[in-house]
Amino acid sequence: MTGFPQVERDDTSAAFYDAAAREELLMQRGPSGTVLPPEARTDPASGSADLEPVTVSGDGVLVSWAVVHRAPLPALADAVPYVSAVVELAEGPWVIVRLVGDICSLSAGDPVRARFVRSGAPEDPGEVLPVFEPVATGVTS
Repeated sequence: MTGFPQVERDDTSAAFYDAAAREELLMQRGPSGTVLPPEARTDPASGSADLEPVTVSGDGVLVSWAVVHRAPLPALADAVPYVSAVVELAEGPWVIVRLVGDICSLSAGDPVRARFVRSGAPEDPGEVLPVFEPVATGVTS
């Protein structure tokens, strides 16, 4: 297993996973121009359910995170410990994500970027998932 239990699409999530397979992060935009997370059903500014898909940069900043040591679902038992985080995307929405990479010196406000991993086991792969990792800022002297 990759640490990510197999995820399978349904009709509602198909466009999101198609974009992830192309290494694109798909969100939604409402009539007000507000970029919304994929689970949004209405534009909070207008109340409209007329949302359109929009590809975002995948850049963001870390808002908060927690190391999960006890799986909240049996399907995640082999994945613990893992880091669950809240990221504010450059386009505005906050999303709950899996954080990977060097997490030893995290700080709120650190830049992060999406990358993509395949869920499931190599012999039984699932959908491609976006995860986020800290961006090395490179200290120069």
